[in-house]
Amino acid sequence: MAGAARFLRIRQLLLSRWAAKKAQVSPSSVAQYLPSRVIQRIALYTAAVDSYRSSSSDDDRITRAAGPLSQVCRSWRVSVIAMFYQHFVLDINCTAMWITPRRKMVHRGSEYISDNVRHLARRVYMTVPFAGVFSGKVVNILSANHFAQAVFPGVTVLKLNLYSGTSFTMDEVSDYRSNIDEFCLYIHGLFPHVREYYFSVSSFTDTDDSNMVGYLLSSIIGQGCSVAEYVHSSRGVQISGLFEVAGLTHIVIEDQACMEDCVELVRRNASTLVAVDLGIVDAPDFLPQLVTDDEGSAIVYPHLRKLAIHMTLLPKDLSAVFPALEDLNCTTGSLRIANVVPV
Repeated sequence: MAGAARFLRIRQLLLSRWAAKKAQVSPSSVAQYLPSRVIQRIALYTAAVDSYRSSSSDDDRITRAAGPLSQVCRSWRVSVIAMFYQHFVLDINCTAMWITPRRKMVHRGSEYISDNVRHLARRVYMTVPFAGVFSGKVVNILSANHFAQAVFPGVTVLKLNLYSGTSFTMDEVSDYRSNIDEFCLYIHGLFPHVREYYFSVSSFTDTDDSNMVGYLLSSIIGQGCSVAEYVHSSRGVQISGLFEVAGLTHIVIEDQACMEDCVELVRRNASTLVAVDLGIVDAPDFLPQLVTDDEGSAIVYPHLRKLAIHMTLLPKDLSAVFPALEDLNCTTGSLRIANVVPV
């Protein structure tokens, strides 16, 4: 008897150690290699099993099977669905709208996105034409695709790509401000917990574009955020309409827009900027504008840690202008020199 009891104690000890070790080890998942059609079927299967489990059935076989099946589905949901729905891509073109996870499983409307996976989305890419936002058509498209009542509570990052010039002026669309306000409220309702905004703007056609985009950015950033990045790629266009945008943390100039306006946009956000790319701006005449205000006082960029800049725009005393600078990239023509501080 004593031997049997000792054996049972040893067995119990080994089992407990094995269970503890198993709990510490998280096996690597290979779910990312599954075909999209398999993922789709798993998602549908998960929803069906949850539906069976929550509903009453006269068939005892269904009732008995629903419990174990739902446990299996929960395991798959963690290892597969969560990985699959890491972010959503919204592509809006005023005539059709899709939500596409990066594995290219296409949904044509919110009603196709099950409630039990919406909370898994973490980031959103949204491509929007200027005219669609300013005229109110984008909101109509979202509503037509059943997004009016949808909420994605886990989304914290929104990347908004504004493209194509407007086909009208501000005078022709007198209510563009109310349409923009409605769009911002709609987006905030869809993604109430977004803290990082990344704006990419291309194909400005005139100053009216910049005024309307500036109002849009100010309205969105005004809701509060930790990151607000603006990437500009419209050649030779004045962007004075963006001067009222305050609170940008990142600015990237990818095309030779009006260089004076670009430098002005940077210095107006000096107090909040964390990273700036002005490598394409190569006119030394803009150096005083970058480092001094209208009264001639020195401008300090207290939080700027990353800077890409043309050699002609480098101030003599970097530490005085950029006291928090950690990463410096200097450009000269087509040559980019990383982390070199000139003597």
